[in-house]
Amino acid sequence: MKKIIILSAFLTACLLMSGCVDKFLDVKPSKSTTVVIETGEHLNALLNNYSLFYLESSPWLINGSDDEECSIAWYDKTGSNFCEGYTPTSLCFATWDTELIPDITDITWKAEYQKIFYANAILENADKVSGLSDSEREGIKREACFIRANAMWYLAQIYCLPYVPGNEDKQGIILKKSTQFDESLKRASLKETFDFIEADLAEALKIETPLTQNSANGRWKNYRANKAAVNGFAARFYLYLNDYTNALKYADAALAAHSQLVDYNTDMYFSPSPVVVTINGRTETVNFPYTYIGSANNVNEYMFQWKELMYFRMAEDRNWWYMPSESLLSLYDKEHDLRYKYHIVPNFAYINTIDAELPAYIFFWKDRIPSGPTTAEMLLIKAECEARSGNTSAAMTTVNRLRAVRMDKDAPANVINLTASSKEEAVKKILEERRREMPFARRLLDIRRLNSNEDSFDDVGDLTKTFYTFNLSNIDKGTTKTYKLEKNSTRVACPLPKTEIDMSGGVIEQNVY
Repeated sequence: MKKIIILSAFLTACLLMSGCVDKFLDVKPSKSTTVVIETGEHLNALLNNYSLFYLESSPWLINGSDDEECSIAWYDKTGSNFCEGYTPTSLCFATWDTELIPDITDITWKAEYQKIFYANAILENADKVSGLSDSEREGIKREACFIRANAMWYLAQIYCLPYVPGNEDKQGIILKKSTQFDESLKRASLKETFDFIEADLAEALKIETPLTQNSANGRWKNYRANKAAVNGFAARFYLYLNDYTNALKYADAALAAHSQLVDYNTDMYFSPSPVVVTINGRTETVNFPYTYIGSANNVNEYMFQWKELMYFRMAEDRNWWYMPSESLLSLYDKEHDLRYKYHIVPNFAYINTIDAELPAYIFFWKDRIPSGPTTAEMLLIKAECEARSGNTSAAMTTVNRLRAVRMDKDAPANVINLTASSKEEAVKKILEERRREMPFARRLLDIRRLNSNEDSFDDVGDLTKTFYTFNLSNIDKGTTKTYKLEKNSTRVACPLPKTEIDMSGGVIEQNVY
Protein backbone atom coordinates (compact mmCIF):
# COMPACT_ATOMS: atom_id res chain seq x y z
CA MET A 1 0.00 0.00 0.00
CA LYS A 2 1.24 3.45 -0.91
CA LYS A 3 2.83 5.39 1.94
CA ILE A 4 1.38 8.84 2.58
CA ILE A 5 3.21 11.21 4.89
CA ILE A 6 0.88 13.02 7.25
CA LEU A 7 2.46 16.36 8.11
CA SER A 8 1.44 16.46 11.74
CA ALA A 9 1.53 14.43 14.93
CA PHE A 10 -2.18 15.20 15.31
CA LEU A 11 -2.98 11.94 13.53
CA THR A 12 -1.21 9.67 16.00
CA ALA A 13 -2.48 11.76 18.89
CA CYS A 14 -6.03 11.18 17.69
CA LEU A 15 -5.53 7.44 17.34
CA LEU A 16 -4.09 7.18 20.84
CA MET A 17 -7.14 8.93 22.27
CA SER A 18 -9.65 6.37 20.95
CA GLY A 19 -11.37 8.78 18.61
CA CYS A 20 -12.19 11.42 21.23
CA VAL A 21 -12.54 14.41 18.91
CA ASP A 22 -12.84 17.13 21.54
CA LYS A 23 -9.63 16.05 23.28
CA PHE A 24 -8.07 15.69 19.85
CA LEU A 25 -8.88 19.32 19.06
CA ASP A 26 -7.11 20.44 22.22
CA VAL A 27 -3.78 18.92 21.18
CA LYS A 28 -1.38 21.49 19.76
CA PRO A 29 0.57 20.81 16.58
CA SER A 30 4.04 19.38 17.03
CA LYS A 31 6.77 18.10 14.76
CA SER A 32 5.94 15.92 11.79
CA THR A 33 5.73 12.18 11.75
CA THR A 34 5.22 9.47 9.14
CA VAL A 35 2.10 7.34 9.13
CA VAL A 36 0.99 4.77 6.59
CA ILE A 37 -2.70 5.08 5.73
CA GLU A 38 -4.14 1.62 6.31
CA THR A 39 -7.47 2.04 8.08
CA GLY A 40 -10.57 4.16 7.99
CA GLU A 41 -9.52 5.48 11.37
CA HIS A 42 -6.42 6.94 9.73
CA LEU A 43 -8.54 8.76 7.15
CA ASN A 44 -10.94 10.09 9.76
CA ALA A 45 -8.01 11.28 11.87
CA LEU A 46 -6.67 13.15 8.85
CA LEU A 47 -10.05 14.77 8.23
CA ASN A 48 -10.35 15.65 11.91
CA ASN A 49 -7.02 17.47 11.74
CA TYR A 50 -8.57 20.86 11.07
CA SER A 51 -5.17 22.60 11.27
CA LEU A 52 -4.37 21.25 7.81
CA PHE A 53 -7.39 22.86 6.22
CA TYR A 54 -8.98 25.75 8.07
CA LEU A 55 -6.75 28.78 7.39
CA GLU A 56 -7.19 30.82 4.20
CA SER A 57 -4.24 33.16 3.89
CA SER A 58 -4.31 35.57 0.97
CA PRO A 59 -2.64 38.99 1.25
CA TRP A 60 -4.10 39.68 -2.21
CA LEU A 61 -7.66 39.49 -0.85
CA ILE A 62 -6.97 41.18 2.48
CA ASN A 63 -4.90 44.10 1.21
CA GLY A 64 -6.31 44.51 -2.27
CA SER A 65 -9.87 45.64 -1.57
CA ASP A 66 -11.29 49.02 -0.60
CA ASP A 67 -11.96 47.66 2.90
CA GLU A 68 -8.27 47.92 3.78
CA GLU A 69 -6.88 51.35 4.58
CA CYS A 70 -3.86 52.28 2.47
CA SER A 71 -3.10 55.93 3.06
CA ILE A 72 -0.25 58.31 3.55
CA ALA A 73 -1.94 59.70 6.66
CA TRP A 74 -1.96 56.29 8.37
CA TYR A 75 1.59 55.52 7.33
CA ASP A 76 2.87 58.84 8.65
CA LYS A 77 1.21 58.12 12.02
CA THR A 78 2.37 54.55 12.37
CA GLY A 79 5.84 54.48 10.88
CA SER A 80 7.10 51.41 9.06
CA ASN A 81 8.91 50.15 12.16
CA PHE A 82 5.61 49.42 13.89
CA CYS A 83 3.05 48.83 11.18
CA GLU A 84 3.49 45.62 9.21
CA GLY A 85 0.55 46.63 7.03
CA TYR A 86 2.84 49.13 5.35
CA THR A 87 5.82 47.02 4.43
CA PRO A 88 6.74 47.09 0.74
CA THR A 89 5.53 43.49 0.45
CA SER A 90 2.06 44.32 1.75
CA LEU A 91 1.91 47.44 -0.39
CA CYS A 92 2.49 45.36 -3.51
CA PHE A 93 -0.78 43.51 -2.82
CA ALA A 94 -2.57 46.68 -1.74
CA THR A 95 -1.71 48.38 -5.05
CA TRP A 96 -2.14 45.33 -7.33
CA ASP A 97 1.48 45.42 -8.48
CA THR A 98 1.58 42.51 -10.92
CA GLU A 99 5.25 43.15 -11.73
CA LEU A 100 6.61 42.85 -8.18
CA ILE A 101 4.24 40.28 -6.67
CA PRO A 102 5.67 37.23 -8.54
CA ASP A 103 8.97 37.74 -6.70
CA ILE A 104 7.31 37.69 -3.26
CA THR A 105 7.14 34.44 -1.28
CA ASP A 106 3.64 33.13 -1.89
CA ILE A 107 1.67 31.67 1.04
CA THR A 108 -1.62 31.02 -0.73
CA TRP A 109 -0.73 28.85 -3.70
CA LYS A 110 1.26 26.30 -1.70
CA ALA A 111 -1.25 26.09 1.17
CA GLU A 112 -4.26 25.46 -1.06
CA TYR A 113 -2.50 22.87 -3.22
CA GLN A 114 -1.43 21.13 -0.03
CA LYS A 115 -5.12 20.82 0.89
CA ILE A 116 -5.79 19.41 -2.58
CA PHE A 117 -2.97 16.90 -2.08
CA TYR A 118 -4.54 15.66 1.16
CA ALA A 119 -7.95 15.42 -0.50
CA ASN A 120 -6.46 13.37 -3.34
CA ALA A 121 -4.66 11.13 -0.85
CA ILE A 122 -7.97 10.42 0.85
CA LEU A 123 -9.69 9.70 -2.46
CA GLU A 124 -6.91 7.32 -3.53
CA ASN A 125 -6.98 5.40 -0.26
CA ALA A 126 -10.66 5.35 0.67
CA ASP A 127 -11.38 2.15 -1.26
CA LYS A 128 -8.22 0.42 -0.01
CA VAL A 129 -8.32 0.87 3.75
CA SER A 130 -9.92 -1.50 6.22
CA GLY A 131 -12.55 -0.79 8.84
CA LEU A 132 -15.11 1.17 6.80
CA SER A 133 -18.57 0.25 5.63
CA ASP A 134 -19.53 1.04 2.04
CA SER A 135 -21.54 4.07 3.14
CA GLU A 136 -18.65 5.33 5.27
CA ARG A 137 -16.27 5.03 2.31
CA GLU A 138 -18.61 7.03 0.13
CA GLY A 139 -19.01 9.65 2.84
CA ILE A 140 -15.26 10.08 3.21
CA LYS A 141 -14.79 10.38 -0.55
CA ARG A 142 -17.52 13.01 -0.75
CA GLU A 143 -15.87 14.96 2.03
CA ALA A 144 -12.55 14.85 0.18
CA CYS A 145 -14.30 16.16 -2.93
CA PHE A 146 -15.67 18.99 -0.81
CA ILE A 147 -12.21 19.93 0.48
CA ARG A 148 -10.79 19.84 -3.04
CA ALA A 149 -13.66 21.91 -4.46
CA ASN A 150 -13.18 24.56 -1.77
CA ALA A 151 -9.45 24.82 -2.39
CA MET A 152 -9.73 24.91 -6.17
CA TRP A 153 -12.49 27.52 -6.05
CA TYR A 154 -10.41 29.69 -3.73
CA LEU A 155 -7.38 29.42 -6.02
CA ALA A 156 -9.47 30.26 -9.09
CA GLN A 157 -10.97 33.32 -7.41
CA ILE A 158 -7.51 34.66 -6.57
CA TYR A 159 -5.34 33.74 -9.56
CA CYS A 160 -7.84 33.77 -12.43
CA LEU A 161 -10.17 36.20 -14.14
CA PRO A 162 -13.88 36.07 -13.22
CA TYR A 163 -15.68 33.16 -14.86
CA VAL A 164 -18.18 35.08 -17.00
CA PRO A 165 -19.26 34.76 -20.65
CA GLY A 166 -16.28 35.47 -22.88
CA ASN A 167 -13.73 34.20 -20.36
CA GLU A 168 -14.35 30.46 -20.80
CA ASP A 169 -11.04 29.89 -22.58
CA LYS A 170 -8.98 32.14 -20.32
CA GLN A 171 -6.37 30.70 -17.96
CA GLY A 172 -7.70 28.56 -15.14
CA ILE A 173 -5.69 26.73 -12.49
CA ILE A 174 -3.75 23.46 -12.48
CA LEU A 175 -6.20 20.60 -11.94
CA LYS A 176 -4.39 18.26 -9.58
CA LYS A 177 -6.44 15.07 -9.58
CA SER A 178 -4.01 12.74 -7.83
CA THR A 179 -0.98 12.67 -5.55
CA GLN A 180 1.33 11.80 -8.44
CA PHE A 181 4.10 14.33 -8.83
CA ASP A 182 4.43 13.65 -12.55
CA GLU A 183 0.87 14.83 -13.19
CA SER A 184 0.60 17.63 -15.75
CA LEU A 185 1.27 21.17 -14.52
CA LYS A 186 -0.40 22.79 -17.49
CA ARG A 187 -3.12 25.24 -16.53
CA ALA A 188 -6.63 24.25 -17.50
CA SER A 189 -9.05 26.71 -19.05
CA LEU A 190 -11.51 28.55 -16.83
CA LYS A 191 -14.33 26.40 -18.16
CA GLU A 192 -12.43 23.20 -17.42
CA THR A 193 -11.59 24.53 -13.96
CA PHE A 194 -15.15 25.37 -13.00
CA ASP A 195 -16.54 22.20 -14.57
CA PHE A 196 -14.16 20.21 -12.37
CA ILE A 197 -15.12 22.16 -9.24
CA GLU A 198 -18.80 21.76 -10.02
CA ALA A 199 -18.38 18.00 -10.44
CA ASP A 200 -16.69 17.77 -7.03
CA LEU A 201 -19.45 19.92 -5.59
CA ALA A 202 -22.10 17.61 -7.02
CA GLU A 203 -20.51 14.72 -5.12
CA ALA A 204 -20.24 16.76 -1.94
CA LEU A 205 -23.91 17.72 -2.12
CA LYS A 206 -24.79 14.08 -1.48
CA ILE A 207 -23.57 14.59 2.11
CA GLU A 208 -26.50 14.40 4.52
CA THR A 209 -24.57 14.55 7.81
CA PRO A 210 -26.12 17.17 10.09
CA LEU A 211 -24.08 19.89 11.78
CA THR A 212 -23.99 18.93 15.44
CA GLN A 213 -22.88 20.53 18.68
CA ASN A 214 -21.18 19.06 21.71
CA SER A 215 -23.51 19.98 24.56
CA ALA A 216 -20.73 19.65 27.13
CA ASN A 217 -18.44 22.36 25.78
CA GLY A 218 -20.48 24.13 23.11
CA ARG A 219 -18.17 23.22 20.26
CA TRP A 220 -19.69 22.68 16.83
CA LYS A 221 -18.42 19.89 14.62
CA ASN A 222 -18.08 22.31 11.72
CA TYR A 223 -14.52 21.23 10.96
CA ARG A 224 -16.05 18.22 9.16
CA ALA A 225 -18.26 18.38 6.09
CA ASN A 226 -21.98 18.54 6.81
CA LYS A 227 -25.21 19.24 4.98
CA ALA A 228 -25.33 22.93 5.88
CA ALA A 229 -21.70 23.43 4.86
CA VAL A 230 -21.92 21.84 1.42
CA ASN A 231 -25.15 23.65 0.57
CA GLY A 232 -23.67 26.88 1.89
CA PHE A 233 -20.63 26.50 -0.34
CA ALA A 234 -22.91 25.69 -3.29
CA ALA A 235 -24.87 28.90 -2.67
CA ARG A 236 -21.61 30.85 -2.67
CA PHE A 237 -20.33 29.02 -5.77
CA TYR A 238 -23.41 29.88 -7.82
CA LEU A 239 -23.66 33.45 -6.53
CA TYR A 240 -20.19 34.15 -7.92
CA LEU A 241 -21.30 32.65 -11.22
CA ASN A 242 -24.23 35.12 -11.18
CA ASP A 243 -26.60 32.14 -11.18
CA TYR A 244 -29.09 33.58 -8.73
CA THR A 245 -31.63 30.79 -9.14
CA ASN A 246 -29.24 28.11 -7.93
CA ALA A 247 -27.65 30.41 -5.36
CA LEU A 248 -31.08 30.96 -3.79
CA LYS A 249 -31.89 27.26 -3.95
CA TYR A 250 -28.79 26.24 -2.04
CA ALA A 251 -28.93 29.13 0.42
CA ASP A 252 -32.42 27.97 1.36
CA ALA A 253 -31.15 24.39 1.71
CA ALA A 254 -28.28 25.53 3.93
CA LEU A 255 -30.63 27.55 6.13
CA ALA A 256 -33.00 24.61 6.37
CA ALA A 257 -30.08 22.53 7.67
CA HIS A 258 -28.73 25.16 10.06
CA SER A 259 -30.19 28.58 10.89
CA GLN A 260 -28.71 29.64 14.21
CA LEU A 261 -27.69 33.27 14.55
CA VAL A 262 -25.53 35.08 17.07
CA ASP A 263 -27.62 37.84 18.66
CA TYR A 264 -25.22 40.69 19.25
CA ASN A 265 -27.63 42.09 21.85
CA THR A 266 -27.30 39.07 24.13
CA ASP A 267 -24.45 36.87 22.85
CA MET A 268 -21.71 39.49 22.37
CA TYR A 269 -19.85 41.32 25.11
CA PHE A 270 -16.49 42.89 25.79
CA SER A 271 -13.67 40.84 27.22
CA PRO A 272 -13.58 41.12 31.02
CA SER A 273 -9.81 41.57 30.70
CA PRO A 274 -9.10 44.66 28.59
CA VAL A 275 -5.56 45.34 27.45
CA VAL A 276 -3.86 48.06 29.47
CA VAL A 277 -0.79 49.71 27.94
CA THR A 278 1.52 52.52 28.90
CA ILE A 279 2.30 54.84 26.03
CA ASN A 280 4.28 58.09 26.26
CA GLY A 281 3.97 58.05 30.04
CA ARG A 282 0.20 57.60 30.24
CA THR A 283 -2.03 54.56 30.69
CA GLU A 284 -4.48 53.58 27.96
CA THR A 285 -7.14 50.86 28.02
CA VAL A 286 -8.08 48.95 24.87
CA ASN A 287 -11.36 47.02 24.92
CA PHE A 288 -11.78 43.93 22.77
CA PRO A 289 -14.77 41.67 22.09
CA TYR A 290 -14.83 38.51 24.20
CA THR A 291 -13.80 36.52 21.11
CA TYR A 292 -10.36 38.10 21.31
CA ILE A 293 -7.74 36.14 23.22
CA GLY A 294 -4.27 37.05 24.35
CA SER A 295 -2.20 34.66 22.27
CA ALA A 296 -2.26 33.63 18.63
CA ASN A 297 -0.64 30.33 19.60
CA ASN A 298 -3.73 29.12 21.41
CA VAL A 299 -6.62 27.43 19.66
CA ASN A 300 -9.36 29.98 20.12
CA GLU A 301 -12.21 28.20 21.88
CA TYR A 302 -14.67 30.74 20.58
CA MET A 303 -14.06 29.86 16.95
CA PHE A 304 -15.60 26.45 17.56
CA GLN A 305 -18.46 27.94 19.55
CA TRP A 306 -19.43 30.51 16.91
CA LYS A 307 -22.82 28.99 16.18
CA GLU A 308 -23.35 30.69 12.82
CA LEU A 309 -20.33 29.02 11.24
CA MET A 310 -21.37 26.11 9.02
CA TYR A 311 -17.86 25.16 7.93
CA PHE A 312 -14.68 25.92 9.85
CA ARG A 313 -12.65 28.17 7.59
CA MET A 314 -10.90 31.33 8.74
CA ALA A 315 -9.38 34.16 6.72
CA GLU A 316 -5.98 35.09 8.10
CA ASP A 317 -4.11 38.39 8.06
CA ARG A 318 -0.50 37.63 8.88
CA ASN A 319 0.17 41.30 9.51
CA TRP A 320 -2.11 41.05 12.57
CA TRP A 321 -3.95 44.25 11.70
CA TYR A 322 -7.11 44.47 9.62
CA MET A 323 -7.05 48.21 8.87
CA PRO A 324 -10.62 49.37 8.17
CA SER A 325 -10.82 52.04 5.50
CA GLU A 326 -12.83 55.22 5.80
CA SER A 327 -15.21 53.96 3.12
CA LEU A 328 -15.87 50.79 5.15
CA LEU A 329 -16.27 52.63 8.46
CA SER A 330 -18.68 55.10 6.88
CA LEU A 331 -21.15 52.29 6.15
CA TYR A 332 -21.76 51.52 9.83
CA ASP A 333 -24.36 53.22 12.00
CA LYS A 334 -21.90 53.98 14.76
CA GLU A 335 -24.64 54.50 17.33
CA HIS A 336 -26.82 51.44 16.69
CA ASP A 337 -24.85 48.84 14.73
CA LEU A 338 -23.40 46.40 17.25
CA ARG A 339 -20.92 45.10 14.68
CA TYR A 340 -19.25 48.48 14.85
CA LYS A 341 -19.36 48.40 18.66
CA TYR A 342 -17.73 44.99 19.02
CA HIS A 343 -15.60 44.50 15.90
CA ILE A 344 -14.15 47.98 15.41
CA VAL A 345 -11.51 48.69 18.07
CA PRO A 346 -10.98 52.45 17.70
CA ASN A 347 -7.64 52.77 19.52
CA PHE A 348 -6.05 49.48 18.47
CA ALA A 349 -2.79 51.24 17.55
CA TYR A 350 -2.01 51.69 21.23
CA ILE A 351 -1.19 48.02 21.69
CA ASN A 352 1.48 48.44 19.00
CA THR A 353 2.92 51.39 20.99
CA ILE A 354 1.66 53.81 18.35
CA ASP A 355 0.30 56.99 19.89
CA ALA A 356 -2.60 57.44 17.51
CA GLU A 357 -6.26 56.47 17.64
CA LEU A 358 -6.14 54.18 14.62
CA PRO A 359 -8.72 51.36 14.50
CA ALA A 360 -8.64 47.68 13.70
CA TYR A 361 -11.32 45.20 12.72
CA ILE A 362 -11.21 42.39 15.29
CA PHE A 363 -13.05 39.08 15.26
CA PHE A 364 -10.86 36.22 16.57
CA TRP A 365 -7.45 37.25 17.86
CA LYS A 366 -5.79 39.85 15.60
CA ASP A 367 -5.65 37.75 12.48
CA ARG A 368 -8.73 35.54 12.00
CA ILE A 369 -12.21 36.26 10.70
CA PRO A 370 -14.79 33.67 9.57
CA SER A 371 -14.52 32.81 5.87
CA GLY A 372 -16.49 29.57 5.75
CA PRO A 373 -20.23 29.67 4.96
CA THR A 374 -22.30 31.10 7.81
CA THR A 375 -25.98 31.58 8.56
CA ALA A 376 -25.48 35.32 8.07
CA GLU A 377 -23.93 34.83 4.64
CA MET A 378 -26.79 32.56 3.58
CA LEU A 379 -29.35 35.18 4.58
CA LEU A 380 -27.45 37.78 2.57
CA ILE A 381 -27.23 35.52 -0.48
CA LYS A 382 -30.92 34.70 -0.20
CA ALA A 383 -31.84 38.37 0.15
CA GLU A 384 -29.68 39.42 -2.80
CA CYS A 385 -31.12 36.71 -5.05
CA GLU A 386 -34.66 37.66 -4.07
CA ALA A 387 -33.92 41.31 -4.79
CA ARG A 388 -32.36 40.59 -8.16
CA SER A 389 -35.44 38.60 -9.15
CA GLY A 390 -37.59 41.63 -8.35
CA ASN A 391 -39.04 40.27 -5.10
CA THR A 392 -38.13 43.37 -3.12
CA SER A 393 -40.47 42.78 -0.20
CA ALA A 394 -39.17 39.26 0.45
CA ALA A 395 -35.58 40.48 0.10
CA MET A 396 -36.06 43.13 2.78
CA THR A 397 -37.74 40.64 5.10
CA THR A 398 -34.78 38.29 4.70
CA VAL A 399 -32.05 40.85 5.25
CA ASN A 400 -33.89 42.25 8.25
CA ARG A 401 -33.75 38.82 9.90
CA LEU A 402 -30.02 39.42 10.09
CA ARG A 403 -30.25 43.05 11.15
CA ALA A 404 -32.56 42.11 14.01
CA VAL A 405 -29.62 40.38 15.69
CA ARG A 406 -26.93 42.85 14.64
CA MET A 407 -28.53 46.19 15.50
CA ASP A 408 -29.21 47.48 18.99
CA LYS A 409 -32.65 46.18 19.96
CA ASP A 410 -33.48 49.59 21.46
CA ALA A 411 -32.89 51.38 18.17
CA PRO A 412 -35.96 52.75 16.36
CA ALA A 413 -37.66 50.20 14.11
CA ASN A 414 -36.93 52.32 11.04
CA VAL A 415 -33.23 52.15 11.93
CA ILE A 416 -33.16 48.41 12.47
CA ASN A 417 -35.19 47.51 9.38
CA LEU A 418 -34.09 48.34 5.86
CA THR A 419 -36.68 49.30 3.25
CA ALA A 420 -36.50 49.60 -0.52
CA SER A 421 -38.90 50.64 -3.24
CA SER A 422 -37.11 49.13 -6.23
CA LYS A 423 -34.92 46.22 -7.23
CA GLU A 424 -31.92 48.50 -7.64
CA GLU A 425 -32.35 50.08 -4.21
CA ALA A 426 -32.83 46.70 -2.57
CA VAL A 427 -29.70 45.21 -4.14
CA LYS A 428 -27.68 48.28 -3.21
CA LYS A 429 -28.72 48.13 0.45
CA ILE A 430 -28.16 44.38 0.67
CA LEU A 431 -24.68 44.73 -0.82
CA GLU A 432 -23.87 47.42 1.76
CA GLU A 433 -25.11 45.09 4.49
CA ARG A 434 -22.97 42.32 3.01
CA ARG A 435 -19.92 44.55 3.21
CA ARG A 436 -20.66 45.49 6.83
CA GLU A 437 -21.14 41.84 7.73
CA MET A 438 -18.21 40.26 5.84
CA PRO A 439 -15.42 42.78 5.30
CA PHE A 440 -11.97 41.86 4.02
CA ALA A 441 -12.45 38.12 3.35
CA ARG A 442 -15.15 38.52 0.68
CA ARG A 443 -14.89 42.11 -0.50
CA LEU A 444 -12.40 41.83 -3.37
CA LEU A 445 -14.23 38.75 -4.61
CA ASP A 446 -17.46 40.75 -4.55
CA ILE A 447 -15.83 43.58 -6.47
CA ARG A 448 -14.80 41.08 -9.14
CA ARG A 449 -18.31 39.69 -9.57
CA LEU A 450 -20.14 43.02 -9.34
CA ASN A 451 -17.90 44.64 -11.92
CA SER A 452 -18.34 41.74 -14.35
CA ASN A 453 -21.98 40.70 -14.02
CA GLU A 454 -24.76 41.73 -16.41
CA ASP A 455 -26.12 44.50 -14.16
CA SER A 456 -24.46 47.90 -14.35
CA PHE A 457 -26.23 49.58 -11.42
CA ASP A 458 -24.17 47.58 -8.90
CA ASP A 459 -20.72 48.21 -10.42
CA VAL A 460 -18.02 49.18 -7.96
CA GLY A 461 -15.92 50.64 -10.75
CA ASP A 462 -12.23 51.51 -10.53
CA LEU A 463 -10.35 51.18 -7.26
CA THR A 464 -7.80 53.89 -6.47
CA LYS A 465 -5.32 54.36 -3.63
CA THR A 466 -2.85 57.20 -3.15
CA PHE A 467 0.43 56.36 -1.46
CA TYR A 468 4.16 56.90 -1.65
CA THR A 469 6.14 55.24 -4.40
CA PHE A 470 7.99 52.11 -3.35
CA ASN A 471 9.88 49.03 -4.43
CA LEU A 472 10.52 45.76 -2.60
CA SER A 473 13.28 47.28 -0.49
CA ASN A 474 12.20 50.86 0.11
CA ILE A 475 9.29 53.27 0.55
CA ASP A 476 10.11 56.69 -0.93
CA LYS A 477 8.40 59.35 1.18
CA GLY A 478 9.55 62.00 -1.27
CA THR A 479 7.09 61.09 -4.02
CA THR A 480 3.47 59.99 -4.15
CA LYS A 481 1.43 58.10 -6.71
CA THR A 482 -2.21 57.22 -7.34
CA TYR A 483 -2.52 53.49 -7.90
CA LYS A 484 -5.51 52.26 -9.85
CA LEU A 485 -7.22 48.94 -10.53
CA GLU A 486 -9.50 49.60 -13.47
CA LYS A 487 -12.92 48.00 -13.56
CA ASN A 488 -12.16 45.58 -16.40
CA SER A 489 -8.45 45.18 -15.79
CA THR A 490 -6.84 41.76 -16.09
CA ARG A 491 -4.87 42.76 -12.98
CA VAL A 492 -7.88 41.68 -10.92
CA ALA A 493 -6.18 38.25 -11.03
CA CYS A 494 -3.18 37.84 -8.73
CA PRO A 495 0.09 36.83 -10.45
CA LEU A 496 1.37 33.31 -9.83
CA PRO A 497 4.56 32.93 -7.77
CA LYS A 498 7.67 32.99 -9.94
CA THR A 499 9.20 30.13 -7.93
CA GLU A 500 6.44 27.76 -9.09
CA ILE A 501 6.90 28.79 -12.71
CA ASP A 502 10.66 28.33 -12.50
CA MET A 503 10.44 24.92 -10.78
CA SER A 504 8.05 23.73 -13.49
CA GLY A 505 10.56 24.61 -16.18
CA GLY A 506 8.09 27.09 -17.62
CA VAL A 507 5.25 24.56 -17.95
CA ILE A 508 3.18 26.64 -15.53
CA GLU A 509 2.22 29.80 -17.37
CA GLN A 510 2.07 33.21 -15.75
CA ASN A 511 -1.13 35.24 -16.09
CA VAL A 512 -1.36 37.25 -19.26
CA TYR A 513 -1.54 40.97 -18.43
